[in-house]
Amino acid sequence: MNLLDLLILALYLGGFFFNLSGVIGIIRLPDLYCRLHASSKNTSLGSTLIIMGLALRQFQMGEIPAGIKVILIGTFILTTTPIGSHALARAAYKYGVPLWEGTVVDQYANAPEIKEA
Repeated sequence: MNLLDLLILALYLGGFFFNLSGVIGIIRLPDLYCRLHASSKNTSLGSTLIIMGLALRQFQMGEIPAGIKVILIGTFILTTTPIGSHALARAAYKYGVPLWEGTVVDQYANAPEIKEA
């Protein structure tokens, strides 16, 4: 096992750790907004690490077009996941999904564009 194989394995294990912590966050956190935070941040990083490892593996095997496709998939994930989770949180707030009773700050409470819609 050479250094590149160890790096790929480390990327896979790091991605697994962050994805697992995102799943635990979804199960353990109290409200929708905290769960969205855990799912979007952790799974974005975890999936990116796994995709980086997969792209390195493809480049190592000489599959340059496949590696480029994997990198494009990673870029798509990094772009859409934060946008989607923000849209879900904003829609849930507009719909009236309550915050957790332990929430300290509600920054959307005084935002006029949220209340009018």
